[in-house]
Amino acid sequence: MEKAQLNNMFDNLLHIGNKTNFWNAKMRPYIYGSVNGIHVINLLKTAEKLEQVKAELKDLTSSGKKVLIVATKIQSRDAFKKLAEETGSYYVCEKWVPGLLTNFKTIRKRIGSYLQLLQDSESGAFDVLTKKEKATKMLELEKLNKAYAGLKDMKKLPDIILASDGIYEKQALREAEILNIQSFAVFNTNGDIDLVSNLIPANTNSTKSFDYLAEELKSSFVKWAMPQAKATVKKVEEKKASGEKKDTIAKKPRAKKAETPEVVEAPAAE
Repeated sequence: MEKAQLNNMFDNLLHIGNKTNFWNAKMRPYIYGSVNGIHVINLLKTAEKLEQVKAELKDLTSSGKKVLIVATKIQSRDAFKKLAEETGSYYVCEKWVPGLLTNFKTIRKRIGSYLQLLQDSESGAFDVLTKKEKATKMLELEKLNKAYAGLKDMKKLPDIILASDGIYEKQALREAEILNIQSFAVFNTNGDIDLVSNLIPANTNSTKSFDYLAEELKSSFVKWAMPQAKATVKKVEEKKASGEKKDTIAKKPRAKKAETPEVVEAPAAE
């Protein structure tokens, strides 16, 4: 392990855990000790787990698996939303809708309603409504936007869940567990590691910590290129080699014009 990496994690506060009376014994292997009633996370374990999660995500995304990033905690929202947008992943960064995974068929209909409202607002369809009707529509759109803005293109369940804080996003992880969806999460010293496939032990109360983790995880996402449209093939006449005569194309003979009979003037009568 490089000393520079450990120093970088330390500078970004990844080592700071929760209070010693607010912890989960399952996280004991990842705790170095305590200082002034605060647990200290073992950064060697953090670096080891971070590399494991990155390798697993890279392997999964390289085979076309789609990731849903869940980061509704305020400290992680901006960093993980940026991560989702840059890697082409789905995301929920404002509000987790209960049943989003386990009742996806119904949720998909709500996403359809949201997309229709969004289209109407952009096309100017709201302009023909009364002020009260328009205000009602805009409030509904704002509400749906918070829940589904990052799910516009999600037509089926995701293959992977990545949670910025495993405790804060417990509902999402429980739904993933019910559906056997592979999940990863960042856990502080109060985490329940049984909820996820793998974890990253780190501070979940600092914006700096989340910024660092999001930047580190970015390289593990393999963003698939969109299939290119088939090029239109135009038939091009083959060029003749220099010195070679071009093939002469037989031209159709032009139709002869009908000959007009010669008019002979009759001799004037004497």
